[in-house]
Amino acid sequence: MKKFTYLVLFLLPFVCYSQTHRFIYSYKFVPDSTKIDSLLYEETRLEVFDNHTEFASDNGAKRDSAIANAIKNNESPANVKLSKGLFINNVFKSKKNTYSIEYIGIQPFKVIQQPLTNWKLTKEKKIIQNYNCQKAEINYGGRTWEAWFTQDILIHDGPYVFANLPGLIVKINDLQNQHSFLLIANYKVAHAVTNFVYKQYLTPIEINKSEFNKIWNNFKRNPMGATEQFMNINPGLLNGKSFDNNGIEIDFTQKKREEKKYIEKQMLKNNNYIDLQLYKIN
Repeated sequence: MKKFTYLVLFLLPFVCYSQTHRFIYSYKFVPDSTKIDSLLYEETRLEVFDNHTEFASDNGAKRDSAIANAIKNNESPANVKLSKGLFINNVFKSKKNTYSIEYIGIQPFKVIQQPLTNWKLTKEKKIIQNYNCQKAEINYGGRTWEAWFTQDILIHDGPYVFANLPGLIVKINDLQNQHSFLLIANYKVAHAVTNFVYKQYLTPIEINKSEFNKIWNNFKRNPMGATEQFMNINPGLLNGKSFDNNGIEIDFTQKKREEKKYIEKQMLKNNNYIDLQLYKIN
């Protein structure tokens, strides 16, 4: 079988136009651990660019692309009827860093992930999806994960944050079978674009995983409506004015620089969250 080798380097998240290799994974998960039969399914994609990889919901990526095209053609994004998808946490992986964009309510966070390098390789092998695979295990997010990777495709990557094995991950699941990914297709794509395009007024706040989990736990105890949360994030939108943390009016250029610090303090102080169905892998 033809082998593909890609060098994964760092690239800042801006729109990229190039040919990529796209790997489609079926994602099955249990949204409610107390209801084992509540299994949901979605297709996700691993996009291999020249110098980084991205993982996202396939439906969500198609929707974002359709919205971008609508705006480009001076059409209303409201006409796009595609669903957002269930897997909402986009993951960016490069040689320099790995991070995921995760949401608490409507506020996005850039969650810095530590590289997963503590894999335990086993001698167990079998054929999965017509690939020669080898088994590996790792502990992540309080779960033990069982992965099957193939050296038939020399891409040291896989779904979600999982990477750094001697080949592409074909299948991975936690031992409770509450989350599982399976490679079901792969093909080349011309003129692919990044999924990391940030929306105005919703700039991601950069934090580590531990800090994010603390805010998430507070959210579950103190939810807040989306409209109220948005106005707390952007306090000057109703009157056209913006203020710094001392109540001094600033222009929008200044506000952009202060936004991260302001939102972080407000979120931690007021526990500003909205109760959404976020299917997190924790």
